[in-house]
Amino acid sequence: MRWRNMTDADVAAVADIANIVHLDYPENPAVFAAAYRLYPAGCHVLAEDDGALAGYLISHPAILGLPPILNIPMDALPKHPDCYYLHDLALGAHTRGRGLAGAAVTIAVEEARAAGFDIIALIAVGDAHGFWERHGFKLYGDGLIDPAKGYGDEARAMIRAL
Repeated sequence: MRWRNMTDADVAAVADIANIVHLDYPENPAVFAAAYRLYPAGCHVLAEDDGALAGYLISHPAILGLPPILNIPMDALPKHPDCYYLHDLALGAHTRGRGLAGAAVTIAVEEARAAGFDIIALIAVGDAHGFWERHGFKLYGDGLIDPAKGYGDEARAMIRAL
């Protein structure tokens, strides 16, 4: 199993994985297609040895404190981004415990550094806060997210300085 760059052909499978892993945070395939179209360098998939997909990582330049609205495709990247945004990381249950999520975080960190950013931002949903803390993220301000963004009451904004 290995991480590789996402292709157009992977978008449907990525959406299928999202619908399984993130039941409470559904996103239309158009969200993933837009992210890939706008910033393919930040889109990766976890491919099994037989080629089937088992996870994905979506990340892109952004403005700190202005996360995208859940399930709304982006129409453009910001003209003057000030952070790298880890939009989504999802792994099938059978892949967990192998260090593959940590490897994805490393990919995002390396991309952020290469693009000249010194902060990675994300929205931790559900009970994922602990995972992100173990990977060096901390609350951004009070961590609260505008409910209109659609991430749920338990979601928290987090950042990691690079």
